[in-house]
Amino acid sequence: DFSIEYKMKIEEVQSTTKTTRVSAHTHIKGLGLDPQTGVANPIGSGLVGQEQAREACGLIVDLIRSRKMAGRALLLAGAPGTGKTALALGVAQELGPKVPFCPMVGSEVFSSE
Repeated sequence: DFSIEYKMKIEEVQSTTKTTRVSAHTHIKGLGLDPQTGVANPIGSGLVGQEQAREACGLIVDLIRSRKMAGRALLLAGAPGTGKTALALGVAQELGPKVPFCPMVGSEVFSSE
């Protein structure tokens, strides 16, 4: 019979790196539009594609900034996975840090009563 016995001490080591919460859209920093023309860059501010939708959202941002859309809601509709939440976050990012981003699903807003 041959046996080996190991003894080790396990200690918890505190990390010195700052941890941040990572979610699906943390990379989005805006709509990725050219500031002069309002035309969508193919890749910009964390968004890829959906150029027409991004440009339309840019018009909405302009309306909100000019107070022509005050007190109104914006509904983005489409199939799952088409970028509605990403566009909404891009709009909120474009409007600045004082604008909260509160994502919700249709069942939170719709009632049959």
